[in-house]
Amino acid sequence: MPRDEATLKAMAKKASQVLKDHPTLKVPEAMRVAKFTLEESKDRTLQMRVRRLTDKTPTSITVSLSQSPAQTNASSLTSTSIASGPKPKKIRMTSEAAAQKRVNDHAAMIVKKAAYKKATTIYDSERRKTEGLSAKRVSQLVLGEFGVEIKPRTIQRAIQECRIGVSPKKMGPQGYLPPKTFDHLTTAFESYIKIMQLNGHGGAVTNNKLMIILKKCTSPSITCDIRGLLRRLQKAAADSIVVGKGKNAEDRRVKWTTYYNLKTWFDRWEENLIELGFAHYDEKNKVVIPSDKLERILNIDETCLVLDGSKCNRGGRPEVIFYSPYLPNLGKATIKNGTATTMIAGSTAAGEPIPPHFQFQTRAQSVDTQSININLVTFLPNIIGKFGTEEKREWAVTFGYNAKGGMDNEQFKEYFRTNIAPLYPDAEDKVDKRVMVKVDSGPGRLEIDFLAEARTSGFIIYPSVPNTTAVTQETDQSYGPFKSKFAKNLKALSDA
Repeated sequence: MPRDEATLKAMAKKASQVLKDHPTLKVPEAMRVAKFTLEESKDRTLQMRVRRLTDKTPTSITVSLSQSPAQTNASSLTSTSIASGPKPKKIRMTSEAAAQKRVNDHAAMIVKKAAYKKATTIYDSERRKTEGLSAKRVSQLVLGEFGVEIKPRTIQRAIQECRIGVSPKKMGPQGYLPPKTFDHLTTAFESYIKIMQLNGHGGAVTNNKLMIILKKCTSPSITCDIRGLLRRLQKAAADSIVVGKGKNAEDRRVKWTTYYNLKTWFDRWEENLIELGFAHYDEKNKVVIPSDKLERILNIDETCLVLDGSKCNRGGRPEVIFYSPYLPNLGKATIKNGTATTMIAGSTAAGEPIPPHFQFQTRAQSVDTQSININLVTFLPNIIGKFGTEEKREWAVTFGYNAKGGMDNEQFKEYFRTNIAPLYPDAEDKVDKRVMVKVDSGPGRLEIDFLAEARTSGFIIYPSVPNTTAVTQETDQSYGPFKSKFAKNLKALSDA
């Protein structure tokens, strides 16, 4: 009857202790003393386990410092350990680094398996020939093709064990889960994480909570290392599951960003493109938008620019500094300012940038007392684009003011009338003349009177699903690199 893992572990530990007490014994002999059977003592996997346990505590020696070098001999060397120097600090990888290592190891293992299969297949064919290639030559050929060295002795042993064209044997003791059961468990592991992620329950896929679920999946009669099983599952699913820090999101965003909502919106988007004359079906029944219609499909979105250098995150690894741990570290002076500015930008589906609009904060109580630094204009280049005109021309960047520096209903309508409508002087509510404007569901976008006014002018205001701009708005994707550059420039200003 095969022994369970806990029994084998205890017996291997006992055999390791026997070897330490009696160094002249061989490993199989020490295993027999520890009550291993004759067959088990010949098992190379079990022998290697005992050797590893023995090598974990190497024997150290002590030299008597009172003796001269000439007096030092074998009799003055003992097996007593002496105090060594300070242990080096263990460097612990972050969760992201450990996950990336698992991905790299998994990819390397796939290549190694392919190299092993080819090496055994080639050598099995060559050894039947009169002047076939040697195992060493086959090893060199595989190394040149895969970049992985399969030792000649490993190839020969695989042929002796009739392991031709198959993956190498796994190291370590025989697992308690059949291969098919483990494959099913891996599939369930991946599916559970993906389902929880799509339903906004990211907090339920931590290590501790996953171990509780795995414990429920295993039989109480089986002694199972749940943490070790979780590591095996993470390794097996390394190419599809990554590890990282959790992200906090507003509850309303989580509730709106569902598969049903997004699929319904995108399906309706396709139907409306066909109905309004922006697209058609090709011979394969796929929706196609002609190149001349791409110029008349816009996407605009707004973002907040805050001049707070103490909280601004520019992405990537932060720049390291050098300091003494024995002196106070006061930190670096930076800008602490709550001033916020809203920027509205975007582009056409053809790639032409929409002239940006900046909405500044102001304390002015009337239009007559509002002012702006004229030097700002010198740093804002004009935008070149064709849009709805006959040829390309320059378009100026625009500004607006209000108390909070944001966009409300009236501000958005004014922005649309003075900034978007002039880009398409040929717009009409007719096929080939309409303009589609994709927006979020912010202030002013859902007002019936404004939507009707825009439609009669030839502009289709097309709001997205509320709180889902990260998925449905192309411009929102572009704000990531822009915000990183903005934060970098803000840091340069605060360091000056």
